[in-house]
Amino acid sequence: MANISVVVPCYNSCAFLEKTIESVLAQDVGGWELILVDDGSTDATPEIIAAACARDPRIRGIRQENAGRAKACNTGAARGAPESRYLFFLDSDDLLLPSALRKMSAYLDAHPEVGLLGCQFQEIDPGGHPFGHAKRSRWVPGLFFPRRLRDSEYATPFVTFFCATGQGPFALLRKAVFQQTTGWEETLSRYSAQEDTDMFCQMALRAAVHYLPERLYLKRVHGASITHQFSRIQEAYTLFRQKWDHYQTDDPRQQALLTAARRHYATRHKPFRDLKVALQTLPSFLRAPSKARWDWMAALYREAWQGFTGKARE
Repeated sequence: MANISVVVPCYNSCAFLEKTIESVLAQDVGGWELILVDDGSTDATPEIIAAACARDPRIRGIRQENAGRAKACNTGAARGAPESRYLFFLDSDDLLLPSALRKMSAYLDAHPEVGLLGCQFQEIDPGGHPFGHAKRSRWVPGLFFPRRLRDSEYATPFVTFFCATGQGPFALLRKAVFQQTTGWEETLSRYSAQEDTDMFCQMALRAAVHYLPERLYLKRVHGASITHQFSRIQEAYTLFRQKWDHYQTDDPRQQALLTAARRHYATRHKPFRDLKVALQTLPSFLRAPSKARWDWMAALYREAWQGFTGKARE
């Protein structure tokens, strides 16, 4: 009986997919199913999926016309076992540590009020070797300035994700809460970015979100990663902001969370972020002055001032 549905959206994923599958097979807990959704791949991905399905009955393959990661995630979630209680959406080039599903499902079992449980991650290179010390930061309102949540602070409020911090493809979702959302935002699939930010916001509106400080997820960084495509990320973020800055709900509790998050983002989070970026740009401007850098800094200082004074909301 499947208690956890692991959904892997796949598109031309033959370079790393076998390793991703192996990391699920290596989990030190049973009661899971692996759903591999082929999003219209043109490489050897279908053959890899077929071989995996033939090897283990807990693995199922689904093929759809190319429609993007969000659609593939929605397809996989809809085709999961009816008895499954949890969902994990695993990117096709990333890995899970052997204890990931056990530790995260045990936490959700013990905390029924939590709808989504995140964890920290370790970056790995194309060969699977760990490098760097990247960490998912979670920011919340402070006394005067935004502050970063400590590892010992597991509970993570809605405002964290509204400000586009703390999200990422390393979380176990309670299926009953996921089914209350509108699913993965398919309009973001053309950018392959910010789908996680949107889903974390949707989940955090409906249930508590907690984080474990353990690095249970291995995130592969390589040339094809979306993290290397800055312009697409920015375009997706603009679309995300357009949705959530104007998002409305009939639920009074949810609407109160939205109102408070908008106020904090406009008057504290974004102005401090703009000021920080402007100050970081100053040394490069002093070394090599240019009109473009000057205009960029001036715009950031102006937007920060408007946010601090409340004029950005007028």
